[in-house]
Amino acid sequence: MKGNSILNKAKHSENTDEWYTDYAVIEKEVDQYKEHFNNKIVLCNSDDPFKSSFAKYFMKNFNKLKLKKLICTSYKDSNIHKEISFNNELDLNYGYILLVDRTIITKDVTITDENYHSFILNNSLVKNLEGDGDFRSEECLEYLKEADITVTNPPFSKFKELFSILEEHNKKYLLISNQNAILYKEVFPFIKNNLTWSGYHFGDMAFKVPKSTPARKTRFWIDDTGQKWRSLGNAMWLTNLPVNKENLELNLTHKYNSSSYPKYDHYDAIHVKKVAEIPYDYEGIMGVPLTYIKYHNKKKFTIIGEANHGSDNQYDLFKPIVNGKEVYKRILIKKNSGIKDKKYKILDLFCGAGGLSHGMHLNKNFETVVALDINEKLSQTLKNNNPTIDLIIGDIQNNDIKEKVIKNSLERKVNMVVGGPPCQGFSLKGKKLGLEDPRNFLFVEYLNVVSELQPEVFVIENVKSLLSTSNGWFKNQIISEIENLGYTVSVGVLNARDFGVPQSRERAIFICSKNSIIELPSPTVLQPVTVREAIEDLAYLNSSEGSFEQEYITPAISSYQKKMREGSNKLYNHQASNHKDIAIEKLKLIPPEKGKEYLPKELLGKQQYKSTWGRLRWDQPSATIDTRFDAASNGTNNHPFLHRSITPREAARLQSFDDNYIFYGNKVDIRVQIGNAVPPLMGKAIADKIYRSLEEESI
Repeated sequence: MKGNSILNKAKHSENTDEWYTDYAVIEKEVDQYKEHFNNKIVLCNSDDPFKSSFAKYFMKNFNKLKLKKLICTSYKDSNIHKEISFNNELDLNYGYILLVDRTIITKDVTITDENYHSFILNNSLVKNLEGDGDFRSEECLEYLKEADITVTNPPFSKFKELFSILEEHNKKYLLISNQNAILYKEVFPFIKNNLTWSGYHFGDMAFKVPKSTPARKTRFWIDDTGQKWRSLGNAMWLTNLPVNKENLELNLTHKYNSSSYPKYDHYDAIHVKKVAEIPYDYEGIMGVPLTYIKYHNKKKFTIIGEANHGSDNQYDLFKPIVNGKEVYKRILIKKNSGIKDKKYKILDLFCGAGGLSHGMHLNKNFETVVALDINEKLSQTLKNNNPTIDLIIGDIQNNDIKEKVIKNSLERKVNMVVGGPPCQGFSLKGKKLGLEDPRNFLFVEYLNVVSELQPEVFVIENVKSLLSTSNGWFKNQIISEIENLGYTVSVGVLNARDFGVPQSRERAIFICSKNSIIELPSPTVLQPVTVREAIEDLAYLNSSEGSFEQEYITPAISSYQKKMREGSNKLYNHQASNHKDIAIEKLKLIPPEKGKEYLPKELLGKQQYKSTWGRLRWDQPSATIDTRFDAASNGTNNHPFLHRSITPREAARLQSFDDNYIFYGNKVDIRVQIGNAVPPLMGKAIADKIYRSLEEESI
């Protein structure tokens, strides 16, 4: 290690937190994404509005990009903040914020280098924040929640925190970072799974530095204005906005030979010194430089993991040592075999409204082609939202129906089965018969269909108690039956709140694969989505108000609301129950977010459960949505402050159905469809996990 100058230099690199991006660098990159900024709110949350080139770029290009709003905040203790001399009215003990929208920058307004500062000052666009402007503060997080895209050069030492916050809030971003950020444990899983990637410009970048920056022999200069500059050779843009890299295709010309490509001492992979030297004919795992990310094409290569410390995260597979000498960290890749683009064609048994299917469709590699339900009224919603699905109505215990399901599934090339078979016989009393109990025949029929179709993978969802009843006796019997069919099984309980669903809802999940075991998905969010984030934009109806179809009358407030509204031009199913006067009077006695404890004894009625007449709490996930969510007396289903129960659309939002998914039928049909559904975002998490596992397996 002592003689490795590259590693030592990386360890002792200087602090780059006070480096500020050149306007030309920003313009060169951001201009590539013009169409993605149309009608968007942009946040630059590490950028002084007087000095930052990000602020100046978006002000000057506000109309060209067709922005809706620009927000720039600065941190009070940054050196560039302390050098401000433009406005003596601002208090340097607090951060700044610039807020500008189309009411200020109209189509007729043109901002140039010459009038930039005067425009800001004359319109009083910059104010003090209440706090210090740290992007992690509650004040600044509220601005982040409002924004659509964050574009900034964050302090490099705080990059991990900002990246994690942006992913937690499901934000689009365009960030400058050091290339070493690729292997941060907070970042690499997103790169590996093709959820974030490098931008168009990767490598040398110039940065302004504070007056106090000491001179140095290389990568340092002072321009004619006295501004000091530094450049960084391993800078990069990191983004989750679409990037077209067709012009960056790797032209591989090197042929593999063992003498030129040594293997690592503790891992079966070859060491590739330069990206240009990736061999075109090697089928195994290769350790390549970090600069490979600039050219990564997921259709041609799969990122397997990283060779870094050997312990930093689940994808950090080993410490890169060749012939006893540690070399610089590497990304591990492998050529694709061409299997990856396959579709998983689904048979959805006991489909209901199609929550599980809809969630899986959020991964483009999954498509439901055949579905079955015994109740036409409850499955009409699935059919109307998915007209290409071959929906079969009937009892799976009827041989003609079962044969039709199997025949149509074979014709449509089904290779995956999903569903939640009803099973009332899993109880202590039913233990004697187990799967032979007539009440469990639907579960058995599900497994019979699996046996006939032999899908690559199948998923069973059911009530949580199925796994614990009789000390797990039934769970073990089910696993045994599945293994007898030749499948591996991963089983456990998932809570919908861990996957971005604004609801606490636990379900037992079995993921069954013909090949290696597929683990249950890990949580995809750090903080649960709240009732407020889910339905606050719909808080305007009183009892009996609303209609099946209407216009949106309020703007989306949270990122979750914006996500739910994507592609939806109308608001459907937002119609409040027509409560009796006595019910409304009771609700008026219950304060916001409270419950039946505020009702006098003479109004309590016969309800014995503590949760009856409960109101939802704004800043928590909802309790489990059931099939009677529209009844004021039923559970905790009442609006946080309005005197009514939640509407079908609000219940659908709390289940994570987007607004494009329209529910059909009468009042009872719709509430049963929504209350019984698997939350789509939970379904998506399961699909994503299956696809990643089978994708890696096919390499």
